[in-house]
Amino acid sequence: MTHLHRNARYCIYTEPFWAVFGTAALYYATLYMESVGLSTVAIGGILSANLYVAFLFQLVAGAVTDRMGRRRATFWFDVTSWVVPMFVWAFSDNFSFFLLGYLLNASSKIVNVSFWLLATEDSPEEHRPRIFAAIKLVIMFAGLLVPFVGFAMDRYGTVPSLRVLFFVGGLAMLLHNCLRHWYTVETQAGVAAMERHVGTPLLRSVIDSGKLLWAAGRHTALRRLVLMYMLSFVAFQLNVFLAVYLMKSLEYSALAVGGVPAVGAVVALLSYAVVMPWASGRVSAHTMARWSLVASSTGWLLFLALGPGNLALLFLCAVLTSGGPFLVESYRDALVVSCVHTSERATFFAAVQTFTAVVSIPTGYLSAVLFEARPLLLFAAIATLYAMAALCAFGRRATFQADVRLVPQRNGPDLVATP
Repeated sequence: MTHLHRNARYCIYTEPFWAVFGTAALYYATLYMESVGLSTVAIGGILSANLYVAFLFQLVAGAVTDRMGRRRATFWFDVTSWVVPMFVWAFSDNFSFFLLGYLLNASSKIVNVSFWLLATEDSPEEHRPRIFAAIKLVIMFAGLLVPFVGFAMDRYGTVPSLRVLFFVGGLAMLLHNCLRHWYTVETQAGVAAMERHVGTPLLRSVIDSGKLLWAAGRHTALRRLVLMYMLSFVAFQLNVFLAVYLMKSLEYSALAVGGVPAVGAVVALLSYAVVMPWASGRVSAHTMARWSLVASSTGWLLFLALGPGNLALLFLCAVLTSGGPFLVESYRDALVVSCVHTSERATFFAAVQTFTAVVSIPTGYLSAVLFEARPLLLFAAIATLYAMAALCAFGRRATFQADVRLVPQRNGPDLVATP
């Protein structure tokens, strides 16, 4: 770990303060809302409202990150998207309060750009997949503590236990944000971007983001990468009723349900410590992303056969549906960050996420409708999306011209990437 850039190190070191509480909070969020009396459709409406507002934040994420800098944008929008909502959720008991928390949480779309660039941008390209993986590993490893929340729910009740989780989590996330801001520095590309975008209208930056995404759409390899990113992201977003399904429909105990993310954490650790070092220098990031998508789809197809009391199959499904997406996101995100010119990196990363956010807007409501009609329809849809993403990754052309720009600079003779 000591060989990594200081930004990468301290982003990894401080992440447990978010992960321990954020992982459990996200896992039990729908169960929490259902336990205080919200209907399935109301929960789906809140999730879709979150995605709609998130799209608006996503539109300006690249521009805000370039204008404010990676470090400052990460600090302020982490406060609005996680610290404040955690306290709101801790005291929520009706639709309006949960909705308020989720609307504030939508500003995390800016952090999704600024944080990952802060963590990886000053590091060599070959280090980036493992930086993405290390941070995601911390998040998944925090899943080992989720069974303790299940134990508390069994003993003290679902709602009281989750209220404590959210309140203490808000305090921990505030500490996490302050420590990370203190120990990191602005990236070199971030400093250049701040100077370059001084006086640039926000609307102009948004338009440039659209031009960049359009140019990427005309490039065969980039088009496949963007579609793969979108499909795998939507598949992950649809998975919001897993805990409800396992507890309410299949009647697994809270301890068994809490064990699912714990198994996922162990699998992620093995993936990081064994699979990724083995693959480094032997298998390309693109190939690793491809086969990880296949594993993810296989896991969700097996999940369709899961019945009550089948802990062995639940364990196997947890291994595939945790390890597969962990590797997918690690290699996929590293590919997106590394595939374009440094001056277009923030704008392109934000543009890809914006396109994904547009497609994702109805997923909260859609997941609720599918789950209400028949739970297995929802999980079949997840398996299908991962399979489609895998097909995108199996294209013959998978090379990127990261040393040239997709869109020429104004008043500049730059070379432009060819389709």
